[in-house]
Amino acid sequence: MKTIFIPLAIISFASCGGGEAETTTPTGSVEVCNYSYDSSSTILTWTAFKLTEKIGVNGTFDEINVVANDNATDMFGVLTGATFDIPVATLNSQDPIRDPTVKRAFFGNMVETASIKGSVISLNATQANMSITMNGVTKEYSGVVKVDGEKITVTTTIDIVDFEAQLSLDSLSVTCSEKHTGPDGVNKFWSTVDVAVQTTLIKTCK
Repeated sequence: MKTIFIPLAIISFASCGGGEAETTTPTGSVEVCNYSYDSSSTILTWTAFKLTEKIGVNGTFDEINVVANDNATDMFGVLTGATFDIPVATLNSQDPIRDPTVKRAFFGNMVETASIKGSVISLNATQANMSITMNGVTKEYSGVVKVDGEKITVTTTIDIVDFEAQLSLDSLSVTCSEKHTGPDGVNKFWSTVDVAVQTTLIKTCK
């Protein structure tokens, strides 16, 4: 097991013939492949929504700390059971004026606000099950998995209300009322957030 610090924007992982760790070479010998996690290839992105029209606001976190299982003979085994810790101070919405407001008004109204934590409970070629802890509340979510070679992408949608964080939503709506009020005069900030994680595993075969 090792801890990895990674730059961001979702989860994506890899395959060796649909998860098989062994392949047959032209000479008939068996090729054994191992997989390891590559922090430099990992990108996490989130999309929050505002206004009645549900306009997306995209962002990432500039740091994620991951403990994964290296040298796994199954590509999905690298991330099954992996844990992650995302410092909220590294939130990046590509707007240096907005970022401090979100950190203060949104995360500042939560308990245990230093980071978002979680783990990958299970992972296969089509689905991932994850545990996420935020505001002192832990919830489980399922996500859709797409595999392309050694690259895996996991997408899911979380609901901030699940984490008992209505106060954070209300605070952000009030603080950013001008930005969250549309032509219809409605101040709207949606509680659902789309999350995507992508990473490419390192495959070594002998």
